[in-house]
Amino acid sequence: ATILSEVSTMAKNIIGCGVLSLSGGLAQAANSPTAVYAGNFWILALGAIFGYFCFLIAKVCDMTGCTTYRGIWQETMGSRGGTAISVANALKAALADLAYASILADTLRSLLASVGFEIARSICLVAITIVAILPMCLLKNLHVLAPFSVVGTAGVFLTAAAMAVRYFDGSYLEGGKYHEDIDTNLRPSFGTRNNAWSLAILPFVCMTYEAYVMHYNSARFYTELKDRTLPRFAVAVGSSFGLSALVYIFISSLGFLTFGENSASFILNNYSSSDPLAIVCRLAIGVSTLTAYPIVFHGVRDGVFDVMEIPFSEQTPQMSDKLTYILLALLTLTSIFISDLGLINAVGGGLVTTPIVFVFPTLMYKAAASMKLGGDFENRYEIGFATILTLIGIFIGVVGAWIAVHTTLSS
Repeated sequence: ATILSEVSTMAKNIIGCGVLSLSGGLAQAANSPTAVYAGNFWILALGAIFGYFCFLIAKVCDMTGCTTYRGIWQETMGSRGGTAISVANALKAALADLAYASILADTLRSLLASVGFEIARSICLVAITIVAILPMCLLKNLHVLAPFSVVGTAGVFLTAAAMAVRYFDGSYLEGGKYHEDIDTNLRPSFGTRNNAWSLAILPFVCMTYEAYVMHYNSARFYTELKDRTLPRFAVAVGSSFGLSALVYIFISSLGFLTFGENSASFILNNYSSSDPLAIVCRLAIGVSTLTAYPIVFHGVRDGVFDVMEIPFSEQTPQMSDKLTYILLALLTLTSIFISDLGLINAVGGGLVTTPIVFVFPTLMYKAAASMKLGGDFENRYEIGFATILTLIGIFIGVVGAWIAVHTTLSS
């Protein structure tokens, strides 16, 4: 792939529905419009940091000649911690599907409300699981769903455009066309409280972790780059994370500046069920999420098989189907009780993304540098730099996840 093609593909891999929880994350820390400055700072800073760790994984690829995340681990660390990699990958996929389930339930409920049917969220969730998600998760060949991935990126950009229109036309302000259509706890509300420069912002930071993670594919992207060199890959990484940061800033700022402290954890919930722009956005996000769910679900199932140490050759169709029923039931039941998209993304970002992005790549780079280069001073400095970032990342992840859970339980 050329650099331009690489940037396009990587950005599509990064930009997803996780961005739709950022406005709500910011609202947990502030109701003052000036809080967007802190939010934008963290989005830019994390874009640079996450981009650096994506590049670090590519450096280990270059050192070892491996082409997959798991392959790099086995080459540098051997069998040590292999189970931790499997568990982290399975949990990452499971939390992604939990987020998808939350989006799908809220989206279906809003779309049905658009045509006059008020159906409970839990019923919407169970219905879409039985009618659509389960049959697709039982598919043996998911290639037919791959083309729909572009709908996800298009849906996010479409949502950004719709949010911009509604922000500037004032439709949701008092006296606006849709102000009275939405519940009072979803209407715009602003004040002077701004704790966005304190620890209160860390759940938002963890949500941003979740929005940026794509590092399990870093090795593949590096391998696929035409005439690959580390400097060329650095250009692709910088451009794709930079583009993603701009999209995240645009959407999170518009959502928060439109609804303030009442910004929902899934920002489309703030928009009226009779708003035609919101209906189109919900349809696009719904289709992309519905088709992404089974693709990610296969990662959950494969991860469980991996943890159970059942090789592919011994995985019968019957065994696979039984595990699908069990896992899907557990995910759906969990989603009935945990419906807050922001909480899911904050906990997932803080506790599961952290090892995948920070801890594992640092350990792999340290081992690879020691094996290949004997730990010269240049690499010692970079190992130290990566270790410092990792320790900061762990602190933010753990504290941010704890604050998110504590805030949810308190409310």
